[in-house]
Amino acid sequence: MERQDVNTDIQTTSEEAENEETERKRNEQQNTPETNEQKASTDNDHQRNEGQELSESRSVSADEDNSSIFSVPKRYVLAIMMFIGFMNMYAIRVNLNVAIGAMVKPHPVVERGRHYIKDPDFNWGSRLQGIVLGSFYYGYMFLQIPGGYLAMKIGGTKIYGAGVLVAAVLTLFTPVAARASVWALVALRVGEGLALGVMLPCNHQIWSHWAPGSERTILVTIALAGMNVGTIVTMPLTGLLTKYGFDGGWASVFYCFGIAGILWWVLWVFLIHDTPAKHPSISKVERNYIERNVSVQKDVEIKWKAIMTSGPVWGVILGNIANDWGLYTILICLPLFLMDIMHFNVQAMGFVASLPFLLKAIVGPVGGVIADVLRNGYMTTANVRRLFYCIGAMSAATLIVVSGYTTSVKLAVASMCIGVAFSGLLHSGYEVNVLDIAPGVSGIVMGISNTAGTIMGFLSPLLVGVMTEGKKREQWQMVFWITFFLYLAGTILFCILVSGEAQPWALEDKNDSESTLDEESS
Repeated sequence: MERQDVNTDIQTTSEEAENEETERKRNEQQNTPETNEQKASTDNDHQRNEGQELSESRSVSADEDNSSIFSVPKRYVLAIMMFIGFMNMYAIRVNLNVAIGAMVKPHPVVERGRHYIKDPDFNWGSRLQGIVLGSFYYGYMFLQIPGGYLAMKIGGTKIYGAGVLVAAVLTLFTPVAARASVWALVALRVGEGLALGVMLPCNHQIWSHWAPGSERTILVTIALAGMNVGTIVTMPLTGLLTKYGFDGGWASVFYCFGIAGILWWVLWVFLIHDTPAKHPSISKVERNYIERNVSVQKDVEIKWKAIMTSGPVWGVILGNIANDWGLYTILICLPLFLMDIMHFNVQAMGFVASLPFLLKAIVGPVGGVIADVLRNGYMTTANVRRLFYCIGAMSAATLIVVSGYTTSVKLAVASMCIGVAFSGLLHSGYEVNVLDIAPGVSGIVMGISNTAGTIMGFLSPLLVGVMTEGKKREQWQMVFWITFFLYLAGTILFCILVSGEAQPWALEDKNDSESTLDEESS
């Protein structure tokens, strides 16, 4: 009996051991695929994240926005509103350039079906006209950096909207100021420049909260295209209003554009909000998608020394300087070349005068789409920025030199148009790069960069005036070669200094963030 019990115990122990071995093998078989799957997941994590961001961008409105087939993602509503905002900015900026002709010279007017030539309301000489036209830029450059700072502290959308509103209200009072005193008009234009000087820094600060990485270039270039369309629309509309408008013709220009700016501001207040988190009607899908794919942090400290000693920041600044020099030379000085050297009446080609802006307005957003496609799987962000800056800058540089040597008016005008069109690619180069390197303080960096670029608006016409006093072709050729080499220098320096990564000083300090979380959890 005792022997039988022992055999029974041995059998039981053997069965338990066998069961344990079977169970162990079963667990290994179950765990092995999981381990391999985890390893594969780890190896492909980066590719999945990139694909996920793109797929999320395509389906961002699929789940939450099915209530209406006409739903537009809120970030694109923002892009459209900023596009119109920049249209208003340039309408206010350039309307006086056209209207002043009707203010100081006899011009045709149609009033109650009666056609007649109206005498000028003002007797301003060329020098005084130059002061009036240039007064906007004296104000424009001074609030670039403060505008970026206020956008960080108060909110980019608030400052952006307020800039347009203030400038629009001042525009309404332009006829009153002009009829009171030319210096009252100068002061008013300085005020408009101050108000609108905040807009570009605010633009970047706003997109630091709203632009997912995979759509950053296209969203920014859509918004900025409003500047070119604003110029295209304003020039012919101003001409029509000076002839068919009320209150002497020219005065109606400022009433109409002022009211347009105020109406835009009303829509802006109701439709636009500082961040996705503060938007009352954004879908959860879109909000989560945006918040996962932006780099901006809250309460980023402005490290001025780090910003001003940063190589990538100086790359943007130098790229901006080269671009603005070339742009002002092409748009301001080349028409003088056509008149003085080619003996061509530029005013007779109103459509051609606006054609470069039209082409640039198309090329800019198209370049933005291509740039974002290249960034998502084909090239690094830094190399995309280099590519688009090189193509935009060197195409414009080469074509402006061609203009200086051709004897054909058509070829000179075509070179100007194509050169300005290619310069639209520069937005996808240095300008959007501000958001790459400084997401938390993009408004400040853009303010610094645009201040430096705006200075070129003073220096370029001044140097050209000195160098071309003799009105000889050789003098203009020298101007164009200087522009070429400035473009070349800007291209080389930008390509050397550019970075596609957010700089440490532009992000919230990780240790501070972790300590804050520890304090909250305790």
